[in-house]
Amino acid sequence: MARKHDETYKLIFSQRAAVEELIRNFVGKRLADELDFDTLDPLPTDRISGGLVQRQTDLLCKVRFRGGWLYLLILLEFQSENDPFMALRILTYTCLTYEELIRRGEIRPGNKLPPLLPVTVYNGRPRWRAATDIAELIAPVTAPLAQYLPSFRYLLLDLQRMGEQDPQSRDLVTSLGIVERDPTPENLQRVMRGLTRRFGEPEFAELHQALRSWVAGAAEAWQISEADLARMMSFPEDEEMYERAKELLRSSPAPTRSRLHARSGGRQTP
Repeated sequence: MARKHDETYKLIFSQRAAVEELIRNFVGKRLADELDFDTLDPLPTDRISGGLVQRQTDLLCKVRFRGGWLYLLILLEFQSENDPFMALRILTYTCLTYEELIRRGEIRPGNKLPPLLPVTVYNGRPRWRAATDIAELIAPVTAPLAQYLPSFRYLLLDLQRMGEQDPQSRDLVTSLGIVERDPTPENLQRVMRGLTRRFGEPEFAELHQALRSWVAGAAEAWQISEADLARMMSFPEDEEMYERAKELLRSSPAPTRSRLHARSGGRQTP
């Protein structure tokens, strides 16, 4: 995932609507109904390990359960490539997050740690191959020792596979995967029109801006030049922006069209 593209994913998943869609559609409606998404609050992502090594998660936020003090931590990492040790990395971030809460005095002796949902959002072309459970990274042992091994897994959102399985979905997260899988102007226009209609109320203005920033950040991965992107984004209305995207990509040099064709399942010419 290109750096700008990575940053714009953070913008999207900082939005209440995106977090609610993620939990409701990929974790469970029952849990989503128990949460008050109006309390969604971003948290600092810098962590210092015991060896004074700085670690930084991509995105960390918390949201309170309805009618109580308990809150859920949500840790998100964004990946464009497979990381064979992703389960270990996420486990490390989780432990450091809990240690930070204790250091700040939010968790005191006798208190329970808040639940944490670890999520990896992956948009790479190859299928995700890395283990999602830390147990898969540890050599097998006999029963007496197995009970002492760590148990931890994370939720994987493989965007391109989601877009393949449900190409007509109106879900926000799957919609991103549909565009990642087929980043053509026509598909981009269709998906974004649908999202604009679905999230048309004024309360979603920040989400709209995040989606526009996502398109801009994705331009690098989709081989749209900065000059063309600047002209495309100069149009104030989304409708005009997508029409301009069509025009620009149709007039792009052959290598650009070839790369875009390859991203959408066609054969790339040498």
